[in-house]
Amino acid sequence: MSGRIERIVVSLDAVSETGAAIDTAVQLAARWKARLHGMFIEDQDLLRLASLPFARQVSVGSGPEPLTSGTAAQQLRALAEAARRDLAAAAGRHDLRWSFEIVQGTSSTDAPPAAAGDFVVASAVSRPVGAHFRIATRRYHVGEPASGSLLLTRATAAAGAAVVVVLRDREPASARLLETAAQLAEFAGARLTVICPPDLALTSGFEAWLNDHAAAHPVQLRIEPPVGDPAALHQHLVDLGCGLLALAADSAEAQLLELMAGAACNLLVMR
Repeated sequence: MSGRIERIVVSLDAVSETGAAIDTAVQLAARWKARLHGMFIEDQDLLRLASLPFARQVSVGSGPEPLTSGTAAQQLRALAEAARRDLAAAAGRHDLRWSFEIVQGTSSTDAPPAAAGDFVVASAVSRPVGAHFRIATRRYHVGEPASGSLLLTRATAAAGAAVVVVLRDREPASARLLETAAQLAEFAGARLTVICPPDLALTSGFEAWLNDHAAAHPVQLRIEPPVGDPAALHQHLVDLGCGLLALAADSAEAQLLELMAGAACNLLVMR
């Protein structure tokens, strides 16, 4: 993969189910010998809502009660401390260097602040409400990742699940996407499937270009043409047993990102 990964940044917040994100971030930090950094995002939209005089909260097992900005801030700090403990425990099991900070933002839609050399991991699944249901997440609306790399987790990927990368061209950004996908496929012991338009697959030297960028990682590589519209592609990914889908961060994939919200598939978004 082009460029040295210095930190694995795991984005944490009050609404996301963070177990798989922490586990994935720890595994990547151990593999890449990178520092692990937890970033808890204090949702400013929630704090502004809590300051309104009519704000209420409903807890499972109790009725509605007033929600104040002080109560909301206290709850966020308690959740941040719980996330810090979970991160520390996971890092300790792998003897990793780690750090933690609390930042202000809007956790549901914004990519976490990150720097060059950061690889960001975030959860695309919300915490369950009681034992009954989950609210919809807006993580799939994330566009350009601030650091260039964002891995959205839905679950810890099963060993051997396919890694699928969608390529549109042979530009440097596509090369970085392919290299990262190949490396993640190697980590998972998974096959790597490249989906690309026929006119790209048939260009002179394309297979050699693919092999050059995947050569450092001993993975089984196959090439497939695109399958119809995004809904058909979504079904094809399910049929492939896709555990990770790798995409370039551009608006052309927005519909596919929305469709993937219903599948148990992790997403790598890169620019």
